Amino acid sequence: MQILEQPLISDHLDHLGLKEGDSFEILPISGRRKTFTLNRTKIDFISENLKGLVQTQGVKVLGHQKRESFHVQLKRVQCIGRNQGHKERFLLTVVEGGPVRLNGNFIFNGYVEINDRLEIGFNKILFKQKMEESFIDSQEELINGNSKIINSTIPILIEGETGVGKTSLARKIHMASGREGQFVHINISSFSPSLIESEMFGHVKGAFTGAMNDKKGAFREASKGTLFIDEIDSLPLEIQTKLLLFLDNFTSRPVGGTIDHKVDLRIIFSSGSKLESLVDKGKMRKDFYFRISNGYCLKLKPLRDDPNLIVNFCEKFANDHCLVFSKKILEFYSSLPWPGNFRQLKGHLERKIILSSNNKVDFDYTDEELICQTSELKKLVKNDEGLATLAEIKENHALKVFLHCDKNYTKAAALLGISTRSLRGFVSKDILPKYSI
Repeated sequence: MQILEQPLISDHLDHLGLKEGDSFEILPISGRRKTFTLNRTKIDFISENLKGLVQTQGVKVLGHQKRESFHVQLKRVQCIGRNQGHKERFLLTVVEGGPVRLNGNFIFNGYVEINDRLEIGFNKILFKQKMEESFIDSQEELINGNSKIINSTIPILIEGETGVGKTSLARKIHMASGREGQFVHINISSFSPSLIESEMFGHVKGAFTGAMNDKKGAFREASKGTLFIDEIDSLPLEIQTKLLLFLDNFTSRPVGGTIDHKVDLRIIFSSGSKLESLVDKGKMRKDFYFRISNGYCLKLKPLRDDPNLIVNFCEKFANDHCLVFSKKILEFYSSLPWPGNFRQLKGHLERKIILSSNNKVDFDYTDEELICQTSELKKLVKNDEGLATLAEIKENHALKVFLHCDKNYTKAAALLGISTRSLRGFVSKDILPKYSI
């Protein structure tokens, strides 16, 4: 069967349509959920009472209620898209029984898209996109490309801005190294200078006011495992000297103690700023800098330096949460600098799906807020009190209306009650990001 598609539908399904190699997960009315790869031209979903009547290789038998009988077929069909190009789609058809629910709507037939939810009786079927190589975590690629370093005991320094995933990478390095001990994470900036030494080296009972019991400290807790010292750039100078001595012999003496403890551990440091600049400012000892940087350094790029990281993260997020991102929203996100990097992007997406009523992710008011929040996108100049000028507010509102109207100057100008010429003055090339809405 060949179907002639309208151009807009054809383009839509090129991006979202279910394809061979994708997968579907069955959540049956009873029993365990199972995941299958879509590697056949036809799949038949039938009720148990039709098991002997439908005999094909791609049959999936589902549980049913009393007096319930259904046969639903998912079949690959030939289509003719725009420019008379031949394409293949997966068409869902009810062969026997009542209508099924596809994304909450009752249908007898229709195309199936990635992340669609199908309900047949009390059974649910989720369709998911094939995990392509582009979905592979960039951190996993980093680990796989440095296997000799990962499996050694050499210290590692991870550099990168806030939110780029330094903690996540450190944990993955520990898991990949196969060390039998635990992963211990200590964030230097979360402790007052007076407590950092105790947190790292431990203390004995009565060593200082409040020391009611002995404390092992992070070094001994991470024995046989990995110690991740986060934000090493926040370490006070006096503690740098003591940590430098520890790194020479890996011997730890608790505060107030008299016994040294030899430990076997892997240390990973992280810094959100360039350590060389701290040395120049006198905030880090030169010998300490050379000691922690003479191992292996991994530098994580911010999202603004590689838009592919943004797209890959969104695609993986969509796959994990059964969502579908439109092309225009991916282009929009790829154009933003994301100063908070993955942490900011993840937080925005989590908020967005909570406020959304369906699984389609498209441009909405939550994304308009990003325009206001991102200084690099708007390049607004604030006055001394940190408040936007009236001209900036007008400019900001004009841009939001313009984007809301799909960059249609005539429609946006009519809503704003101004001329298209005035609107073009507000929405200048310096303000607009490089994307299409």
